[in-house]
Amino acid sequence: MYRQSVVLGALLVSSCVTYVADDADVQTVAAEVATRDGGRFTFDRAVAAALDQNPELRALTARARAAGADLAPFDVLGQYRSHVDTLAVMVDPIALLDLGPRGAANELLDREAAAAVVELANRRWRVAAELAEVFAVEAVLTGLEPPAVEVDTDAFERAGLASVVDAAIVRAARSAAAAERATIAAERDRNRARFRRLLALPDAAEVTLVPSPNGTSAPHTDAALLTRPDLALALARFRVADGAFRTAVAAQYPTFAIGPEIPLNGNPLEWMATLRLPVGGWGRADAARERREAARAELEAAYLRAAEEATAADLTAAAADADAVAARADLAA
Repeated sequence: MYRQSVVLGALLVSSCVTYVADDADVQTVAAEVATRDGGRFTFDRAVAAALDQNPELRALTARARAAGADLAPFDVLGQYRSHVDTLAVMVDPIALLDLGPRGAANELLDREAAAAVVELANRRWRVAAELAEVFAVEAVLTGLEPPAVEVDTDAFERAGLASVVDAAIVRAARSAAAAERATIAAERDRNRARFRRLLALPDAAEVTLVPSPNGTSAPHTDAALLTRPDLALALARFRVADGAFRTAVAAQYPTFAIGPEIPLNGNPLEWMATLRLPVGGWGRADAARERREAARAELEAAYLRAAEEATAADLTAAAADADAVAARADLAA
């Protein structure tokens, strides 16, 4: 029996995960970022690079994998009594059937894994939307070119062909055009800095953005609003809170373990059981119920924010269309 116990213990230890050191500091991270190159990016290539390199997406991907791998363990209890020379091995049959507190814990872990996947999808959606905005801004800024004021005001003044006031007006126009060019260049630099952050590129990386044809977004529909990833994330968080409430409720109840009591002196096999009585678990259950209520309110708030955002987007698109019509009319005039 002693040898069998040693073998069982060795099997349990051999299934454990081995710790692997991974030291990281700011210098190491900065060096890794500096190795990445820029280049010419279409929108599709930028999205693919962001999915591969964006650190927030990589972190959420790792958390999703971690949530999927998590599993509530169950205990195998061993007991040795020297005065009667017996060895007992016990296990909770309810836990083995994935019921009771362990079943509730595993259900909570399943919901947390689903929420982690939805959170990853939501962040991917946000990153793609930010990149689309970057490309749209790049397309607008590329088409902006202040008028060149190539006039030698000093020569006109010396020739008596321009008054002091006229020369001052021309100099002011030239300065305004130079300031506008500087502003456009600064906006382009900020826009590309945002692009590098989304793709986790170093500041020195040279990037060329190839804007897609800029079309007007279609107005939203109620069906499309309800399928937004941010609403799916809020719903997943509510389900996690509901699972946590169920787990806290299940943890209030007693658990027991049964198993054989094996005499080491040759006496007949006997049975024994242990009973675990938790005390004071109602406080955690009350807290979990309130957290579920908070998650439900947050789901409603997320819906209202999404509806407001969609309405504002429709209004912005309508205003942009009106501005475009006015600009074409001015150009024709």
